Amino acid sequence: MPLLEFTWLPDWQEPQTLVRFDLEEKDGVTTVRLTHSGFASADSRDRYQGWPWLLALLQAYVESEVSG
Repeated sequence: MPLLEFTWLPDWQEPQTLVRFDLEEKDGVTTVRLTHSGFASADSRDRYQGWPWLLALLQAYVESEVSG
């Protein structure tokens, strides 16, 4: 299974966290599972809500490239 993993340390957040994308292809469809771990607390985890927005943009881009 393809994997992309990187550390994340934006200016507004401590400590460094880990972002992991697991990609799985089945019958011509790729599923992306994103895991963002290593937050100092549940509160700090809950404050970050950017991934759904980013994944929606990525999906729209891929779907437009496939159909275009």
